[in-house]
Amino acid sequence: MVTDGASQTPGSAARRRLDLLRFVLEEFGPLIVFLLLNWSFDIKVAIAGTVGFVIVDALRRAWMQVGFTRIYVLSAVLTVVFGAVDLWSASPFMLRYEAVITNLATGLAFVAGARGNTPLLQDIAARQQSAPFPNRADVRRFFQLFTLAWACYFFLKAAGYAWIGAVLPLGQAIALRSLLGSISLLVMLAVSITQGRRLFFLCSRLGLLPAVSEETNRDP
Repeated sequence: MVTDGASQTPGSAARRRLDLLRFVLEEFGPLIVFLLLNWSFDIKVAIAGTVGFVIVDALRRAWMQVGFTRIYVLSAVLTVVFGAVDLWSASPFMLRYEAVITNLATGLAFVAGARGNTPLLQDIAARQQSAPFPNRADVRRFFQLFTLAWACYFFLKAAGYAWIGAVLPLGQAIALRSLLGSISLLVMLAVSITQGRRLFFLCSRLGLLPAVSEETNRDP
């Protein structure tokens, strides 16, 4: 995600979009299947179809020795959380606060993803480009902060949804959170995809990243 889309040629931009689409389908397959089936049929069909997809896809990955990335596991876990929440959403209370719970769960998943040698968003960004990121402390710290920033986004959205659910009628609350959630997610994605490099240097100037030697201090 540490890229600057303005410097890409049309051909490279098209390849990046194709690679991004392939990445999304490969890593977020369980979640995509669940959302499509839930939209087309109902929650029970969505859960059953997603379980079947995960089983078949697990066999495929084992056969082809693809392996299971943290992103894929996160997608599968969040799908289970979304499905469980949807099953409990028959009551008006759960309808009002369903989005609060799912955003809290997603934020916690991003907090967990910030730990380890390779933060979650560094995994995602590395799989979108051919060359790996430099193995530097400042790069890892930046992606840790970036992953935690996404976690904060989901926590703030959960808090906003809770406030909206508490002060507005149910119909208005659902409509408003759908609008605000879609706009804010698009903004976050746009900033992440197009402004990553600028954010890296901003964090460096603010002293949020560890210093590295001049020999290794190259662009991420």
